[in-house]
Amino acid sequence: MTKKIVIPAGWERVQLTSDFANEVGPFYRRSEPVGLGFVAEARHANNNGVVHGGALATLADIGLFVIAADGRDLMNGATLSLNLNYLQPGRVGRFIHCEGRIVREGSSIIFVEGSVKDGTEELITFNGVIKRFRQ
Repeated sequence: MTKKIVIPAGWERVQLTSDFANEVGPFYRRSEPVGLGFVAEARHANNNGVVHGGALATLADIGLFVIAADGRDLMNGATLSLNLNYLQPGRVGRFIHCEGRIVREGSSIIFVEGSVKDGTEELITFNGVIKRFRQ
C-alpha cells in the first residue's frame, strides 16, 4: 500500500508556464512565508535512493522566481547565477520546499537567498541572481 503524502496547510497547487517545470512537479506555492514545494517521488531519486541533487537544484532555481515575485505574478526573466550548498539528502516520499528572501532588488536585477527544506531540516542553502525582462 502506497503512503499518501499530505500537502501541508497553506500550500496551493500552481501551474507553471514551463513544460520542464511541470514535468518535475506538480509544484505548490504559499504566500506566507513565500515558498515553493513539491512531493519527492521515486522518479526524483538518484541511484542511492535519495532525491537527486538536480531535482533539488530545480526547486531552488524555480523558487528564486517565486521568492522574487513575493506574492505578485511570476515575472519573465532568467537566472544569471545560482549557488547551492548541499547539506544533507532529501528523502523520497516527503514534501520538500524552498523559502527565502529578496536581498536586494534593482530595476532589472534581483538578488535572492534561501534554503530548501524537508520540514524544518535544511537540505540546501542557496543564493541566486535573476535578470528581470521587461514585458
